[in-house]
Amino acid sequence: MFPVENGHVKRLGADDAPALQSLLERCRDFLELTHEAPRPGAAEHFLTHLPDGKTLEDKFVLGLYVGEVDELSGVIDIVRHWPVKDEWIIGTFLLDPTRRNAGLGARVHRDLERWVRGQGGTGLRLVVQVQNPAGLRFWQRRGYAITGQTIQRTATRENIIHLLRKPLDA
Repeated sequence: MFPVENGHVKRLGADDAPALQSLLERCRDFLELTHEAPRPGAAEHFLTHLPDGKTLEDKFVLGLYVGEVDELSGVIDIVRHWPVKDEWIIGTFLLDPTRRNAGLGARVHRDLERWVRGQGGTGLRLVVQVQNPAGLRFWQRRGYAITGQTIQRTATRENIIHLLRKPLDA
């Protein structure tokens, strides 16, 4: 899909489910904080879950591979033209715990932003749960602004979430 410093990003599919499931298990800390611990089959759900009115053609599950080891180091779930035309929503931006806090997320986001802009995207959106203040700081440093709050209901909990948006310059 696009290069990143010292690696690449590719679109994941059903054949990548075992590697994605392993990454989700390694990222248990984040998933338990925001949703729930990954269950068996979580990767398949991750690959196919869509917002209402969207199709798999609009969904990109992007695998991040960095360094010399060809292991999945991160994943980005992003959907184009949602909730409005020409804006994209990042559903998940997840890095392996061994890859966090070293600037990788900021660099990958910069490359993702460039790619989305090249696809005609004019803005990026995402949500951050209130119990994740470090995540909120990360996104605000990337230029996202809070546009509101709402309730997120999952199978096992309710979260108050911040709605964030960043316009993309042409």
